[in-house]
Amino acid sequence: MPADVTPKKRRTQVERREKAEAKLIGAATDLVARKGFDGFSLAEVGDLAGFSRGLPGHYFGSKIELQNRVAEYVVSEFYKDAAELPVRERGIQRINDLIRHYIKVSKLERVKALTFLFTQAQIEESLKKTMTRLHNQAISTLKQEIEIGIESGNIRSDVDPLLQAGVIYAFLRGQLAFAVLDTNYETVPLGEAFISNLKQSIAAK
Repeated sequence: MPADVTPKKRRTQVERREKAEAKLIGAATDLVARKGFDGFSLAEVGDLAGFSRGLPGHYFGSKIELQNRVAEYVVSEFYKDAAELPVRERGIQRINDLIRHYIKVSKLERVKALTFLFTQAQIEESLKKTMTRLHNQAISTLKQEIEIGIESGNIRSDVDPLLQAGVIYAFLRGQLAFAVLDTNYETVPLGEAFISNLKQSIAAK
């Protein structure tokens, strides 16, 4: 072997499994978005991902567990993208940036899949637990940003952080539902109106 040629590092079994799981989760996300919760099988996930029809069952055990992973994946992608947003003033400005980012991605197929899973969580206990945890994570993120805004002086000190976080999150969840029901629905104008009202409601004078 020539001296200047570096041998390629072989992927470990764990790395190969992680890559396969990521492809399967991506395929399942696409199928949920296109066919809903009950419109496909684990075998279809394997086919779409380019693996055997039995691999999804081997890796995830059940369809509901795979869909739990889909929900976690979609939310993690949102936070990963949000972490790359330009860091401006924390508090009210950061909340506005997060709202705009949420609205921007609301029509993506993966977010559409999440909306279907939120609905299904009403009758699937395992999925409900996952969605509740993700819901609490979102509320906690908004609550923390409101508290930072109060400390820094750009949000009024009499604002209830937990209550206001719930109001914002309820609006964002509603946006997702509208986007799924109507492909022509324009999310941006209503989002900007909400941001304007939010500023008048909680911003320090």
